[in-house]
Amino acid sequence: MNPAIGAGGRLPGRVLVRTYALALALILLLGLAKILIAHKVVNVAVTPPDRVVTSGLLIGTTPTDIGLEELAAGLHVDGVVNLAAPSVAEQVTAASLHQAYLYLAVRPGAAPTWAQLRRLAGFMRRHTERGAWVYVHDDVAGPRAVTTAAMLLLLRGQTWAAMSAQITRPGLDSLGEHQRLALDRVRSALHQAGRSPAGNPYAKARIEPW
Repeated sequence: MNPAIGAGGRLPGRVLVRTYALALALILLLGLAKILIAHKVVNVAVTPPDRVVTSGLLIGTTPTDIGLEELAAGLHVDGVVNLAAPSVAEQVTAASLHQAYLYLAVRPGAAPTWAQLRRLAGFMRRHTERGAWVYVHDDVAGPRAVTTAAMLLLLRGQTWAAMSAQITRPGLDSLGEHQRLALDRVRSALHQAGRSPAGNPYAKARIEPW
């Protein structure tokens, strides 16, 4: 006789209790997971890691409606910054998700102006100080988004080396001549506060924590 089986071929009471308890726990966990996913508490579509620049800042392509929903539910993105062509549809979707929206007109191959950067830094600060994230995008997650992110890191007080490590060499290599010059001018203005060379459009730049 198998000692694990009692008389009449039945499992001992304690074994049955444990078996039923484990089965019930598994059913409950599966049911809970299904409910959470249905209500978007658990988001299975996570934003690709290469879009994360630093805590609070994401860059990427023009988002779809579903993309904005996933960003809001999965990463608590409650601010969207559009550097590409203006989009009423995108703005309406963001509003429906209670996401703040900022449009900054930056032409392809260009970089944000100092006035735009100050406005953007304030926008970032209002959201990141609450622990939320901001999604900054151009049309293809290209040089405009990369340049803007790099400038934001410098304005935050990061060194050139620290900024370069977070943006990555391929990202910086993708910048055009005008964008590289603009980035260098921001760095120069921050390092030579009040003594920046004449003609530097970012001469008034200063540390803007966010």
